[in-house]
Amino acid sequence: MKKIYYIYVCLGVLLLTALPAKAASEAEFGKLAKTYTLHKDGSQEMRVYKELTLFTHAAMNGLYGESFIVYNPAYQELKIHESYTRQKDGKIVKTPENAFVEVLPAAAADAPAYNGLKEMVVVHTGLELGATICLDYSVITRPGYLPGLDVYVPVEELSPVKEYICSVSVPEDKPLNYALINGKAAPVVKNENGSKVVTWILKNIPAYYPMESTPALSGNIPVILANTYPSMADALKVLKSQFTAAHEKEVMALAQKLLQGKNADEKEAVLMNYVHGLGTSRLSLSETGYRIRPATEVIRTAYGTEAEKINLLAGLLQAAGLQGEVKVAFGVKAPDNCLGLGAISQLFLDSPVIAGIQEYQPVNTLDGKKAVLEVKNKPVYETDTITVTSETGKTLAGGYRLITLPRAKTGIAMNGYGFGNTERTTNLLLPGMTDETYICIVNVPSDMQVCTPQKAKEIVNAVGKLKITVQTTEDKTEVTRSLRLNKQWITPTDYADFHRLMSEWEDSHHTTLLLKEKK
Repeated sequence: MKKIYYIYVCLGVLLLTALPAKAASEAEFGKLAKTYTLHKDGSQEMRVYKELTLFTHAAMNGLYGESFIVYNPAYQELKIHESYTRQKDGKIVKTPENAFVEVLPAAAADAPAYNGLKEMVVVHTGLELGATICLDYSVITRPGYLPGLDVYVPVEELSPVKEYICSVSVPEDKPLNYALINGKAAPVVKNENGSKVVTWILKNIPAYYPMESTPALSGNIPVILANTYPSMADALKVLKSQFTAAHEKEVMALAQKLLQGKNADEKEAVLMNYVHGLGTSRLSLSETGYRIRPATEVIRTAYGTEAEKINLLAGLLQAAGLQGEVKVAFGVKAPDNCLGLGAISQLFLDSPVIAGIQEYQPVNTLDGKKAVLEVKNKPVYETDTITVTSETGKTLAGGYRLITLPRAKTGIAMNGYGFGNTERTTNLLLPGMTDETYICIVNVPSDMQVCTPQKAKEIVNAVGKLKITVQTTEDKTEVTRSLRLNKQWITPTDYADFHRLMSEWEDSHHTTLLLKEKK
C-alpha cells in the first residue's frame, strides 16, 4: 500500500513540474519596433527591428528559424541593417551572405503578372536554446508607387513581447489620422526636424493564440492605425478608379456570350460560376501596391487576385443588368478617417458572414458611404415529423434504435462551442444573433417504445435562455428545443453562462431519441 501511495505522489510531482513547462512560451520578444516614415519627396520607409529569445527546439527549428520579407524590387529596395544571433554565452554569430535567400512568394507562384515580387528568406544561424535573434531591416518605397502612407498594424505575435514600439513620421504639412484600437496607451506626439512623429510604446503584450478569424473585431488584440488620406472616401477612390470592368467592351461581350440562352433565374449563378472557376492568386492588396489589373487581363490570363475577380464579377453582373455593387469590409472598428486601404479585410458583393457581424465591423461602398447588408441568419423556426420505420435512424444491439432529430445546417450548434473550454480569457464574437426553435413530432410504431424519459428543462442566465421538452403519449413523442441568445459579443465574464447554454444545447441526449422494440 505504501509503495502504491509513493508512486501516486511521484506522479503528482511530475505532473506539477510538467504543467508550467507546457504553459511556458516558445520564445519571447525582448523588443519589437516598427517605424513608418513618409519623406518629403514622397518616398516611404518601413523599418522593423526585433530581438527574439528562443526557449524551445520548436521555436528554434521551425517557428522562428527563418524570417520572411516580401517586397517589389521594381519599386522597393530592401536594406538589411543588421542580422545576427547572440548566443547564450554572449557570442555574436553574424548571418552569412548565403543565408539570405530570395524566392518567389508562394501567393505569386501561379500569377505570372506578379512574378516580379520577391520574398527574402533570412535563415537565422548559430541558434541554440537561450539564443537571441536580432534582425533590423528596411523596405524603402519609391515616390508614386503607394497612394499614401497607410499603416495597419495588428499586434498579434505568437510569443509575448516585453516592449512593442510603433512610430509614424510624416512631414509637418501632411495630414495624419491615427488611433490605437483595443488599447489604452497614449501616443507620444513630437515635432522633429520638420516632421510630425507619433509613437506608441506598449509593454508586456501577451502571446496571441489564433482561436478565431476576427481577433481585432472581438477586441482581443491592439491595432495601430495611421494614414495620410483626407478621409476614408478619398482612400477608397484609389480602388474605385480601378473598378471599371462594367464599362469594358470585352466584359460586356463575355457576359452576353455566357448568358446566351439562359433565363433570368440562371444568370447570376452562371456568371458567378465562371469567375469562381478562374485561378485565384492569394496576394493581398498591400502586396500588389493597392493596384489591380484590368478585367480584360483577368479574362485573358484566366486568373486574378481576389480584388481582381471581384471587379470582374461586378462588371459581368452589371453588364447583365443585375446588382453588382462592390463593398468593403474593414478588419477593425475605428473612426472613419483612420480606416485606410491597409485596414481592408475583404472586398465583396454579398456576404452573409459579414452581414451577421456588421454591427461590429465597418462596411462601406467604394464611395465611402455606410453599407447596410441584409441579415440572412434570421430566427430559425422548424417543425418536422418523423414516422419511424425499419429504415429510420440507426439500429443498435438489443433491439434499440437511435433517432437523430433534425436541425438547421447553419445553426449555432455547427460551431461546436459547447465542446470548448469552460473558461476563456478573451472575447468571443459570434457569427450572428441566435434564435432557434425546433419542434419534432416522432410517430412511434406500436411494436416500439420510447426509452428517452420525458423532460422539461430550462436554463435562463445573463446570456440567454434554453428550453428543452420531451412529451410522450402512446403513439408519438414531441420534442421541442429552443435557444435564444441576447448577446453576440461574449466577454470572459459572460463566457461561463454562454458555455453552459451551449454545452446543454449540443448534448447528444437532447438531439437524439432512443427507442426499443417491445418484448
